[in-house]
Amino acid sequence: MLEPLIFFVLGLIVGFINNIAGGASALSLPVMILLGLPPTVANGTNRFGMLIGVLSSVFSMKRYGYLRMDIAKALLLPTILGTLFGTLLVVSVDDASFQGLLTVVMVLVAIMSSLGIDPLGKPPEAPPAKLGLKAFLGFMAVGIYGGFLQVGVGFIQIFALRKYSGLDLKQVNAIKNFITIWLLLISSVGLFFAGKIIFSLAFCVAFGGILGGYLGSKFQHKNDQIWIRRVIQVASIGLAGKLLFDLWSR
Repeated sequence: MLEPLIFFVLGLIVGFINNIAGGASALSLPVMILLGLPPTVANGTNRFGMLIGVLSSVFSMKRYGYLRMDIAKALLLPTILGTLFGTLLVVSVDDASFQGLLTVVMVLVAIMSSLGIDPLGKPPEAPPAKLGLKAFLGFMAVGIYGGFLQVGVGFIQIFALRKYSGLDLKQVNAIKNFITIWLLLISSVGLFFAGKIIFSLAFCVAFGGILGGYLGSKFQHKNDQIWIRRVIQVASIGLAGKLLFDLWSR
């Protein structure tokens, strides 16, 4: 009976953090691996479990008026195309290779999330009227990464959306969560057919994610989220070290 409770609490934490800051998979995915799930199965179970929690947070943020549907809809096509390609990659990779890539990416995510959000210049004062070719290819690349590894894609989405739209972080988070629904849905379907999801555990994560997403949306409405990122950065590096040690000691 302890295992469902652990995954429920993990889902609650993931739903809360993803709603206000992004990047919670950098915590949940390695924890699932350390609990004994094969890396690729942990990846599929984690994604499916996150999906319902993200849906919950999107409804809450839309109610608060943060979701810009015009921008969110414009970014759907490149996200979907990229996710389809990334999912084809992830269903073909073996557990050892995935864990090795995950370890490297977690460290990079921790470094990237500590950077300023505008290292390439200031974002525009208002969102562009049309989605240009450069933005289309950029968000397609984000979709490929999200479909493949997914860890830290929230940070990448936040950076890309800020750079593209110039909106504040709460609006960016709402759009990020909306397009993440499609990313998780498409990649979860692919991982389901590849036999990479344990549904009994995924639903525990999902139910926790519903509560976490709801609490996160209320917290974000009243508070800042910078301290959450600092926790993710430190924890990501520590968990990456543990995964690397386990990989080398096999």
